[in-house]
Amino acid sequence: MNKFELLSHDDIAAVLRIEQAANSYPWTEAAFISSFADSYFSYKLLDNAGNILGFYIAQLILEQLELFNICVAPTEQGKGYGHTLMQHFLKEGAARGATDVFLEVRSSNLSAIALYKRYGFTQTGLRKGYYVSSAGKEDALLMSCIL
Repeated sequence: MNKFELLSHDDIAAVLRIEQAANSYPWTEAAFISSFADSYFSYKLLDNAGNILGFYIAQLILEQLELFNICVAPTEQGKGYGHTLMQHFLKEGAARGATDVFLEVRSSNLSAIALYKRYGFTQTGLRKGYYVSSAGKEDALLMSCIL
């Protein structure tokens, strides 16, 4: 049975490895370190042996919840863990008093966009040339939903 636990500073090296394996333009160690401020909450999904399958990093300010990063280890993708992480993120956010949820996603990340749409997110904006990409720059889609 898989279980969720809060991310800690001790997990940074492991989630950084997952992030680097899963993304062409991964977060830096400094970005992970900065995500432990008071308004953040972040969880890891563990297998029975205690290995991290995936994680998410979120922030709650008043009733506004923002998803900053969600990632599944490449060897574990396609097994439904992205859905498991999203369900936990939304449930945890609601339990903490969130009513509105926001995120941004690369316009080329079709699997993530499909996942977010499945949970009721709609596109609410566009940031042109927001992300670095192999083509130079890539747009960010702004998405939101109401809990």
